[in-house]
Amino acid sequence: MVRRFVPAPVRPSRLHWTAFAALMLASQAHAQSTPPSAEAEDAKKLERVEVTGSLIKRTDRETPSVVQSITREQIRTSGYANVEELLRANSAVDLGSIGDGAASGFVGGVSTISLRGFGSQGTLILINGRRTAPLAAVDVNFGRGTMINVNTIPKEAIERIDILKDGASALYGSDAMAGVINYVLRKDYQGVEGSASYTANDRGVGATRTGGLTFGFGNLDTQRFNVFGGIEVSKRDNVMASELKDRGNLALQNQYLTSNGSLARFTPDSSASFYGNYYRVPTSLSGSTVINGISTANSSLSGTNYLGTLSGCPADRTVGQGVPNRPAGFAATTASLPTGLCRFNLDNADEAIAAQDRQSGMVRGTYVINDSLTAYADLMLSRTKTNETRAPYAMTTSLVTSGNPVATTWPKLDGSFLRQNAIILPVGHPDNPTNGTANAQPVQLIYRFEDLPLADINILRATRFTGGVEGSAFGWDFDTAVLYSEQKNERYQEGRVRSSLLNAAIASGSYRFGGVNSKEAINSVSSTAYNEGKSTITSWDLRGSRELFSLPGGRAAIALGTEVRHEKLTATPDDIYQTGDYIGLVANGASGSRTSYAGFAELSLPVVKQLELQAATRYERYSDFGNSTTGKLGFKWSALPSIMAFRGTAATGFRAPAISQIGDSFALSFHSFQERRVYDPLRCDLSSGSPVSRAAVSNNRDCNVLGFTAVPSGTTSPGSIPTVISANSNLQPEKSRSFTLGFIMTPSQWADFAIDGWYFHRRNEIRSQRGVDIMDDYTADPASTGGQVVRDPNPETWLPGVANSGPIIMLIRQYGNNEWTKTSGLDYDLNLRLPPTAYGKFSMNVQGTYTARYDQLIVKGQAVQHQVGTTTSDITKTRASATFKWDTDAWRAWLRVNHADPLSTTTCASLTAAQRAFLSNLGRCRVGRERTIDFGLGYSGYKGLTLSASVMNLFNDYNRASGIPTVFSYYDSGTQGLLGRRFSLNANYVFK
Repeated sequence: MVRRFVPAPVRPSRLHWTAFAALMLASQAHAQSTPPSAEAEDAKKLERVEVTGSLIKRTDRETPSVVQSITREQIRTSGYANVEELLRANSAVDLGSIGDGAASGFVGGVSTISLRGFGSQGTLILINGRRTAPLAAVDVNFGRGTMINVNTIPKEAIERIDILKDGASALYGSDAMAGVINYVLRKDYQGVEGSASYTANDRGVGATRTGGLTFGFGNLDTQRFNVFGGIEVSKRDNVMASELKDRGNLALQNQYLTSNGSLARFTPDSSASFYGNYYRVPTSLSGSTVINGISTANSSLSGTNYLGTLSGCPADRTVGQGVPNRPAGFAATTASLPTGLCRFNLDNADEAIAAQDRQSGMVRGTYVINDSLTAYADLMLSRTKTNETRAPYAMTTSLVTSGNPVATTWPKLDGSFLRQNAIILPVGHPDNPTNGTANAQPVQLIYRFEDLPLADINILRATRFTGGVEGSAFGWDFDTAVLYSEQKNERYQEGRVRSSLLNAAIASGSYRFGGVNSKEAINSVSSTAYNEGKSTITSWDLRGSRELFSLPGGRAAIALGTEVRHEKLTATPDDIYQTGDYIGLVANGASGSRTSYAGFAELSLPVVKQLELQAATRYERYSDFGNSTTGKLGFKWSALPSIMAFRGTAATGFRAPAISQIGDSFALSFHSFQERRVYDPLRCDLSSGSPVSRAAVSNNRDCNVLGFTAVPSGTTSPGSIPTVISANSNLQPEKSRSFTLGFIMTPSQWADFAIDGWYFHRRNEIRSQRGVDIMDDYTADPASTGGQVVRDPNPETWLPGVANSGPIIMLIRQYGNNEWTKTSGLDYDLNLRLPPTAYGKFSMNVQGTYTARYDQLIVKGQAVQHQVGTTTSDITKTRASATFKWDTDAWRAWLRVNHADPLSTTTCASLTAAQRAFLSNLGRCRVGRERTIDFGLGYSGYKGLTLSASVMNLFNDYNRASGIPTVFSYYDSGTQGLLGRRFSLNANYVFK
């Protein structure tokens, strides 16, 4: 039975009543209609085909495994902007999937799919049942050890998408722990058809234009060959946050912000601007000074060290003109902004969705050698260019002293550290405003490089070739093929400030701060940072199946196969990365390869007419860590033939460590594990009960190492901490166990219903160490961490009389095998089809997932974390949808109701009492539930032409937000849903 796909959600209570009513109505419809005749049924041609989740060709598509199929027509009429968005709306797909609309990790423009909260590394992506190369990058975030980019396949080339919702390592090998997404491509086609689509929100923002052409010629039956191909071109506009100011409730959020003295959104909120504010460079920043009746810390940008601002600041950004000295909401104890201070609006520089261009194409040739053998070859190419826009760079917004002028510290690839002093203009520098005055002195400039290029360009290229022969011989159905899959990625980060160039430019005056700079002057402080990577898979496989012997229920069948696969990955930063000259910019790199060999078998035993048993096993040996053996058992029992069947599976699975985790790799990152506050046991004094730094000049990390945001009054968050993450050649594969059990009920030809329970347990999870665990070990025994805690070696930062007591500036983390994740729940799927009427055909689908648990134990001995329904896991309790359809010969329409439960957060726990009370009274201390409605309409009354239109999020609901709904708090950032209400227009024409 092919499942009808309806991507997003409905309240479980309503769902249950809807399902019950639908089944009753279906039974009545069945009683009043005439079923197809037995002769008509017998006349149907039964063709044996290979189904995802089984290697044995069969006439019955319903196997012991749960497989949801999304057809080409369903993809076309879903209303979603692309296939990835459609998949992300599936109830079994969690929000841990990466959207390609905004920066994510170390490579932009990437779309991944994650099932059951196991991350993209636990979800195997296949094309025609075979693998595709992963992204060639080292991404240190858990869940992305192996990232498969899914936005490379031309939509018109897809015949269907199968989602296998149980463990399938016994058939497909590594990574198939939570399930499989199999893109099944069209195998042949005759004719020409074109398609075009346009989508944008209700104000024309975020437009995406797509065009495609499909062609094919040659008849396999009469001419013995077919050539089929297709191309698709897509262009997406970028979206700035300022273009979505009308989404949500900005006015209410401004009340919330000003309730604690913060500035309202879309006001100049940063003291770092192109027209730099300048300050004296004192010997100490300790103490405070009373200014305008308010005690102001000397370290404050509004404090006594402020001297003035470079000329040229626009009036709407200048304090005392367009910006008040005391903006609305400022607390009585908050220092006034100095008159003349120049400000910058970070909100106006925030990009919500990046611009993107995609081109993809494929061609497939098929040749019938004889009645038993068919040769085929297909080639797929794609290019995706994503152009993200960064906010202009500001090196620091903190003041420094003459004794310690360091503004920022970052690690080199070799693990050593580099430091960059703040921008300090010496006397005589052409931009030092104190030149020629009685108080000429060096000044620190709080500055933003607004005239530097801001583009962060990611280019992803994919190539995939498959060539093989399929057919039958000696009683076996077989398929053998060679595969070459390649992913190349390049990243160009323009306008990256370099330490050596900046220092030279300050000395020479080649770059004018706050002035007009030529291209040569801009190049005197910055250049383009470049990364590249390449990942390949080369494989050969042979798989065959045949019937064995007769059993009471039919013929037993077996499938056997073998595979040899070679994988290679390189990720290389440019030479300047090696020197560490890009200020604060970290890189990653890897180089490694491996070969694996596999043998696998599957057995189908129809022991009696109503009962089929399935067994599968796979042995796989890897050159870099060892071997793994996995197995799977399944059954399907037709308790009431054609009416009710039960099914279930039990499987073991594994995931091989990624080459970047086990091979020769390095990765630099910034880490902030937001679990709790962590203290430096050497530099933070806890004796009084209130954490206080022991240093004469305190460092924010002393009493808040990891930058936890729920800090007590009087302290500040230092932000994330630099870390070096190292590979581990001793890693072992992750292991898993999974179970599914469910039933399918078809009370009539007009209705069917399926419900399946599932349980997944993954252990030996590969993670990089958490900073909080390293610090716990260090606090208990400083010698136990073996140098993983790195302190500032500058004696100026040490505690008096205590050698090597500088603030913590870096942690060294390593990949390792940790504990486990367990998750369980129910999937349900109801289809109702009313008998045809004079007004057309009416149908309904209700589909959803209920997740009962998502528990994790990361480090042995710690407490188990119960994460379902929280932002820690991004997994809601219930996610469901209901779709209602109407079809005639020429018209069709659909209405879809989507639902997802809220997610609890720690948002309110990290706020001041005033802000916490504000959000609590509004009930916004969580991510709101999804409750959107989509609508679509199509017409095919013209020969060869199909027109359709859809409205997504019809009522412009923006509730899926953390806190007060706005573009800045929309939870699933970088996705089409961020646009709010949006429209799409589609046209498809078949040339005959």
